[in-house]
Amino acid sequence: MTKGQAMAMMIKTIKIVTFFTVFWAYSCIQGYAQKTDFRARAGVKIQKDITKKLTASLEYEHRFDNNLTTFDKALVEPSVSFDLFKFLRIGAEWRFMVDQNIKREIEYNQRAALFIRFQQSVDDFDLKLRTALQYGFDELTLSTNYGQKLISRNTFEIEYNWFGSKFRPFTSYEFFYHINNPNGGIINQWRAKTGTSYRLSKASDLSVYYLFESEINVAYPVNAHVIGVGFSHKF
Repeated sequence: MTKGQAMAMMIKTIKIVTFFTVFWAYSCIQGYAQKTDFRARAGVKIQKDITKKLTASLEYEHRFDNNLTTFDKALVEPSVSFDLFKFLRIGAEWRFMVDQNIKREIEYNQRAALFIRFQQSVDDFDLKLRTALQYGFDELTLSTNYGQKLISRNTFEIEYNWFGSKFRPFTSYEFFYHINNPNGGIINQWRAKTGTSYRLSKASDLSVYYLFESEINVAYPVNAHVIGVGFSHKF
């Protein structure tokens, strides 16, 4: 495949992602008034190869909401993953969350998830597809009943390997499907994200991104504009 064909493929893929973004945004909203918020996230992730195919990681993320005026959440997430093939990885993760709810009371929640990730390189582009099945709390902003929810979380991402540069721009689309909703399965959230990572060293990366997050099919849904920064290091 030539670079021209790869570029055409990437443009076609972006069009598909955009179509689904618009589709979920307009076909799934049930008429609730949408609130808008501006937020920020900062995270650190460390990874260690246990064997040639088995990897363990630990991630911490701190979040602010209400136009950056208040603490929102703090997340700690250990995980393990295993390469079945060069292009296919499976894994499990557990998330512990310290959350400040709408009454500004601190709550503690946790959830577990299993995931599978497919990755394929096409010339200078890495195409990634990840689907996860998570059980426990969800993170909807104004939800007053976390319950134990079974969520299918699906992400498609394109990353560009900028030849001769330490930058790696990326864009992604993600949607959440609430499987055990009492009224039947529904899409209750989607996200569109774009940013870039920067290689600090052979083992360390710094990333910055913008994320648009929309809650749908829930009471008091929120649209959020999120600016984030993350640091990762692999031992």
